[in-house]
Amino acid sequence: MNEIILRTNKGEYNPGESVYGVVYLNICNPTAGRGVRLKFEGVESISYHCSGNDDREGPVLTDSKFYIDAKDVILYTCEDTDVMGIGSFCFPFKVSLLSEIPGSFSSENAANDGKWLASVQYWLKAELVGAESISTMQFLIVNHPLPSFLLPNDPPMAVDCRIEVSHLLLFKKSMHVTAKLTKQVWQAGDVAKLKIIITNNTNVNVSKITIKLCRELILVKKGIIIPCYDPKVTVDEGNDRMYIRPEGVDPKVVWENMISGCNQELLNKGLDNIRIPLRNEMESSIESSVTGSLIQCFYYIDICVTLQNHQEGSLTVPIYCLIHSKNTEFLQWKPPSWIYESEVIMGKSIFSVSETALRSEAFSDIPRFQALESDD
Repeated sequence: MNEIILRTNKGEYNPGESVYGVVYLNICNPTAGRGVRLKFEGVESISYHCSGNDDREGPVLTDSKFYIDAKDVILYTCEDTDVMGIGSFCFPFKVSLLSEIPGSFSSENAANDGKWLASVQYWLKAELVGAESISTMQFLIVNHPLPSFLLPNDPPMAVDCRIEVSHLLLFKKSMHVTAKLTKQVWQAGDVAKLKIIITNNTNVNVSKITIKLCRELILVKKGIIIPCYDPKVTVDEGNDRMYIRPEGVDPKVVWENMISGCNQELLNKGLDNIRIPLRNEMESSIESSVTGSLIQCFYYIDICVTLQNHQEGSLTVPIYCLIHSKNTEFLQWKPPSWIYESEVIMGKSIFSVSETALRSEAFSDIPRFQALESDD
């Protein structure tokens, strides 16, 4: 059976990076195919079913934006013969991601009431020109970037608050609470770690500490559709936008824990290494952060310190960067044996690479090209 396979050098990328890869083609039976086409696309899209009223169903709000749209790049076309001959071939390529694109994202709710789908997807598709049924596709994971005011090596930002407690009627003493995450970038499916440091200069003990992982998801539709009676939809006529909060007007509490009844001295000093699962109740990875034109998804940790006199102090620790879960499909792939015997064919398209690039580190993790490195 004729077979076509796509393989890139990594499963996950950052905005602005180059994607190196290969299209493998194994022709066992005669075919009408006369070349190889590569498509590279990236699109952000939303769909939300508004609730209606007694008289009519609510409208369906949809919108989309393309960030990459290269649909017809010919990597290779036959010259000496009309069609591809029997054999195994590989066609190396390089494509570039723009530096300012949103990270990969996917969220949906299939329930009839408030059904929605929101996604940012990037993919490569390879097909045989003249025999387009022989095709394959690979999705790329693009990580959500840190905001511009942060650098990867910056220490995690600390957030603090002060609780004033009355002392001897006329005086006050303070309790200082500081909270910070142990690093800046987290991956969906992992466990985040939080530190809470308390300096208690009062004579009042801490009774409990409540910690919540909260998410805000906002979808934006350009243009206004009226009437719309859905309470989760806000119409901004001045900007010609509709803002949708599909999970509700209030932030969604993804995870919550209340710590009390433990060692009093421990509570008064704070807690170290608090583990916050970045998974949902089904133990699946939660949605990643995203800052797109149509989708905004961000997380923060809400902390409330309650004293025995019922005074409270609150802190909000933002999670600036929660990247997409690992690309397990990429990691689990196993190459067929014929790939290692395939003939390397260099193209002349905008996605083609030089022979020197094949011997670089960029291709060193792609099957078939390690041999080129070791032969020199």
